Amino acid sequence: MTKLLLIGGGHAHLSILRSLLHEEISDLEVTLITSSKFQYYSGMFSGFTEGQYDEDEIRIDLESLCSRASVSFIEDTIISFDPMQKVLLGFSGGIYSFDVISFDIEPWSSSELISTSELIPKHHLLDKLKKVRTSDSPVIIGNAAEAIEMALSITSWRKKYNMSKTVTLISSSSLLHSFGGKATKKIKEIAHHQNLEIYENEQVNDVNDNYIMTDKCTKVKYTSILPITGPKASSLFKQALLPVDSDGFLLVEDTLQNVEYPYVFGAGNCVTISEYPELVKRDVHAMKQGPILLKNIKRFISGRSLERFKPRRNPYSLLSTGEHQGLFIYKNMTLHGKWVWNMKHIINQRFIKNHVL
Repeated sequence: MTKLLLIGGGHAHLSILRSLLHEEISDLEVTLITSSKFQYYSGMFSGFTEGQYDEDEIRIDLESLCSRASVSFIEDTIISFDPMQKVLLGFSGGIYSFDVISFDIEPWSSSELISTSELIPKHHLLDKLKKVRTSDSPVIIGNAAEAIEMALSITSWRKKYNMSKTVTLISSSSLLHSFGGKATKKIKEIAHHQNLEIYENEQVNDVNDNYIMTDKCTKVKYTSILPITGPKASSLFKQALLPVDSDGFLLVEDTLQNVEYPYVFGAGNCVTISEYPELVKRDVHAMKQGPILLKNIKRFISGRSLERFKPRRNPYSLLSTGEHQGLFIYKNMTLHGKWVWNMKHIINQRFIKNHVL
């Protein structure tokens, strides 16, 4: 019996669990180890922040899903990994051995300027969001699309509850710079209409008890800060002396397999694919990796050649902009309106239902 460990409940591993609901693999014992029994869908965080979703509407019960898929579930946080001995140590003191292992860890990171190496897991972020949106002078720090979504969602929620003070967003680059000039222009128009205060192309240099100071000597008063700086690599891979990129993300080939340790696989936001080092860590890529990940794990066990992952070219993006409206971005095209939010809402609900029914 081959022992397969899945570490983390990210999108690629969710895809494996969905497949195992309908497929029984003989001679394979599968265990999922994750730090929370719930996996929160980050695509619905903005809707939750604005008050459009309750907490139980944006999460997947991993323990229940594993039970239905005949997969063992363990709630634990892995703190040490020895790839040569094929053993892991959990925070609980649990020791876990394996024959084949796959990583799909999804940390939500905080800013290094606020607290060095602080990682905010998704299941802890919701309390942070609730606190920030009710704060007197909230400040969002980040240049990712998620930071803009959060800033606009909090602004919309505060408007609904007649909180007059504005929300501030500090971005180290132009808003949505990676999506092109049209997207930048449109999101700035939306932000201006929503009365969101923006500081673009400014880097946070210092934070004291009351003020944030940028590299342009801008002084921003705050009572609460929400840094959204994108995924940050777990220290687990570097500590295990696994091949990693310059930021500490696990290096895998386009087969989603580590070259140095062929029984180690990885997908989603915790890995960098050697053939696509500049690939942005987005859920849309992790979702596509899931079926290939399971197929390649099975092929590795049976000694067959592995398939190669090719990222989707120019995927479209749907951003919530508050007040039941959204921004659709595809290549050089941007469209804004309620229909975009409705489209995003339908996709979100379908994703959750695929894991609870």
